[in-house]
Amino acid sequence: MNWPYFIARHLSAKEQKSFSKTIIRLAIVSVALSASVMIIALATVSGFQNGIKEKVIGANGHIIVDDISNVEGSVPLPLSTEFETHKTALQGIQNVQGVYTCLLRPCIAKGTTEIEGMVAKGVDADYDFGYYARQLVEGSIPDLHKDSNQVLVSQTTASRLGLKVGGRFRALFFKTDTAGNQMIKAMNPVITGIFNTGLEEFDKTYFITSRKSLNRMMDKGFSFTQFEIVLKNYNQADAAAYEAVQKLPPGKFNVSTAKRYSRQIFDWLGLLDTNVVIILVLMILVACINMSTTLLIMITERTHMVGTLKALCARNRSISWVFLYQAIFIAIVGLIIGNIVGLGFCYLQQKYSFLKLNVETYYVNHVLVEVEPWHVPVVNLGTLIICILVLFLPTLLINRMTPVKSMKFQ
Repeated sequence: MNWPYFIARHLSAKEQKSFSKTIIRLAIVSVALSASVMIIALATVSGFQNGIKEKVIGANGHIIVDDISNVEGSVPLPLSTEFETHKTALQGIQNVQGVYTCLLRPCIAKGTTEIEGMVAKGVDADYDFGYYARQLVEGSIPDLHKDSNQVLVSQTTASRLGLKVGGRFRALFFKTDTAGNQMIKAMNPVITGIFNTGLEEFDKTYFITSRKSLNRMMDKGFSFTQFEIVLKNYNQADAAAYEAVQKLPPGKFNVSTAKRYSRQIFDWLGLLDTNVVIILVLMILVACINMSTTLLIMITERTHMVGTLKALCARNRSISWVFLYQAIFIAIVGLIIGNIVGLGFCYLQQKYSFLKLNVETYYVNHVLVEVEPWHVPVVNLGTLIICILVLFLPTLLINRMTPVKSMKFQ
């Protein structure tokens, strides 16, 4: 059944007018809903992806340079002190903001009642603690210039080992003595701060201390395990990594971008793009179907007018554009409302964070939203262009109308 014709024939003029207004309102709501959902979806995925990337990069840097013999997932092998001189060459790479020498050592951490296998990450006094300052939940950042016996622990570690700010804990390391025998060395640092990155594997495994103190737990001749390179722009990480390979001696170092050394997380984030594409396609389909239906009803309701215009020698194209202009106006009104709703939601979520998440599952405790400059124009122009193209289909009905039959249609 051609239900627009059915409606036009069986409803009174007053009922037809009321029905048309209702359909137009529904079309506006449909476009507004589609636009707002698309903006929110893009902003949510961008915010979530950038938030997780910031956590991964903040904990490890944009690029890691370590021993080529390292096995993925294990503690890096120590590097000879002589290789520290390559830091200068790495600092000369374009787009590099900072290069930090780090030392990672496995240990046994003993709290008040429990013990845990952990990894101590030793850094120098010039290390950029900006990321950990943003993740700090209690205490303060260590001042390694004044005291190298200070440490940052995660909230997970503090909870499991019963640690508090201002307290101490014992960390036991294995070291080879001059006779080649294994011996145990201990450090007893002061806890100055507790952080929570939301990265479960990192929080339960690492604590941050001074490389100067940690070097005393190392065998002679070794002083670090990796360089962490922080870039001004992560989008140029591949180019910077390639340049780093050229500056380092071949066959000794492994250069990995964040996307490579945390590829499981980045692959997971990449899957979210597929979800966004599906949402965008569905929302555009909803908007196009509703707009097409609205235009079809508008044409059917004004069949008599179409016949009159044809009798006056009006072209089909000219008549079609009369309806298309009105449909485009409806779409623009819907997009404006959708933009207000979508951007308003993003603003409120950014300010109040009322939508919460399970941090153990999603790495963040609330929904992150980030509206990038291209989101709004792409959603608006894309939706409008696709709707206009789709709306040409209902106007084909005008080509089939004859002046005689159309003018008799009531």
